Amino acid sequence: LGTRRASRYSNILSTLVPMFCSEMDGIDSLNDVVIILASNRADLIDPAILRPGRIDRKIKVDRPNKEGAREIYRIYLTNDLPYDGALAKEADNIGAAIEKLIERFVDWQFAKRDENKFLEVTLRSGRKEVLYRGDLISGAIIASVVERAKGMAIKRAIANSAVGAVVDPGATPSPEGITEQDLQMSFQAEYAENDIFPPTDVVEDWLKLIDYDPEYVVKIAPVRPSAAQRVANPGGVI
Repeated sequence: LGTRRASRYSNILSTLVPMFCSEMDGIDSLNDVVIILASNRADLIDPAILRPGRIDRKIKVDRPNKEGAREIYRIYLTNDLPYDGALAKEADNIGAAIEKLIERFVDWQFAKRDENKFLEVTLRSGRKEVLYRGDLISGAIIASVVERAKGMAIKRAIANSAVGAVVDPGATPSPEGITEQDLQMSFQAEYAENDIFPPTDVVEDWLKLIDYDPEYVVKIAPVRPSAAQRVANPGGVI
């Protein structure tokens, strides 16, 4: 509902826009009613819906910065999850240990290092700017990273229980519960699979995800891993 009627996404939904606008106008006669419209694709909302007088306030929620990412991780990395015993020993209680884990992990994923480079933006002036993975973080990505890490911990626990009877007594046991490495590998996999990002280098598709004025952007291209990074990550997770 609300798709721009002149776009390629229109079709039958275009007939719903006038109906929806009429219903919105009818709400004016009601008292103590607040309507909240939310979308992650504001560029596709029909202007008729967004015109002044119909929508009183427009609020843009930006991508989380480092502190915002920490707050979101605190929602998903709760005390009742199983964590590696080594993490629990880092503080007097599990809550403090999780806080240290989140602090280190967020610093790691926002670090301005080569392997975190994700997009190269070429401006009309000729200048090139690099966006890092942390610049494109979102609540959805954070939730998926934690879910992946949980899955890794579960698979490891199943494998440990299956081979526990034949493990060399002198061998170092695999960690039980979520580890910092699980989170790092999950974060890398989330960006490597690219499911949440446009599959092409088409500028229009990428501009929907980054805060650049389209007038000044001439090219957007994903940063390809270097040969050294491919050797260091033979599994292809960069």
